[in-house]
Amino acid sequence: MLIFFLLRPVEALAASRRGLTIWFEQLLPALLPFSILSYIILQSNLFSGKKRRLGKIPPEEWYVIVCGFLFGFPIGSKLTADLCRQRKLSEERAQWLFILTNNFSPVFVTTVFTGLLGISPGIFTYALLYGLPFVLCMIVLHILPGSSCTSKKNTASRFQLNMQIVDAGILNGFETLIKICGYVILFSLTAECLRMMPLVHPLVKTVLIGCTEVTTGMAELSGITDSSLVYILAVWFLSWGGISGLFQTASITAGTDLSMRRYLAVRLALSGVSVLSAILYCACVLR
Repeated sequence: MLIFFLLRPVEALAASRRGLTIWFEQLLPALLPFSILSYIILQSNLFSGKKRRLGKIPPEEWYVIVCGFLFGFPIGSKLTADLCRQRKLSEERAQWLFILTNNFSPVFVTTVFTGLLGISPGIFTYALLYGLPFVLCMIVLHILPGSSCTSKKNTASRFQLNMQIVDAGILNGFETLIKICGYVILFSLTAECLRMMPLVHPLVKTVLIGCTEVTTGMAELSGITDSSLVYILAVWFLSWGGISGLFQTASITAGTDLSMRRYLAVRLALSGVSVLSAILYCACVLR
């Protein structure tokens, strides 16, 4: 990357600026308020004393599930990591929660499909991207033993809110988003390096870029004329999450016992199932 900066300073600066723009215009306004509010909610013991469950899933876990699926990557993993640090989730249940709730938001999926590709994602696309991990999440959480890590002290605590919690939530939110900013810029530069590779087929470049950084990869798909191939690759990129997403998740969950190896294995398996389903869908419906 240093060599790229020296040999192609104009392209490197443009890629860095593009990554910063993506972070500032898309990620910061969408994730910062929620990151702050989620920290305040968890630190204020809002769920303490609430024993109502749906099945075997307590309120804290439902909060992670709903927020992870609706508000988008990487909120699911961040909330799980925060609850783990407070010892409010058992290790095994947290392992699955932080994997299966770490998805791109429906708003992001709709935006990239309609804005970058000019097509509507459709119900089947949402079923692939959210239905598979949601069903698996429900099955796993109902099979695993219930959470038993909440201490008596935490169970007996009451809701509390003061300015120290709010201030800490603001600092925590900015710390999280600044980390994400750094990774977005680094992987935007990596994607530009891949784009500049000589003697490589454009389709191969598109696949490498999309597997590295999803937003940039989705933009690259606009240059492909085969609509079925565009759809399959889009589903692949979005279900996988990119190497950039892998690094962001590892950074956010640092300091916990959450396994990134299991995260990688499950996300690859889910993306594989999604791609095979997308291929069958294109062969049977879109042909």
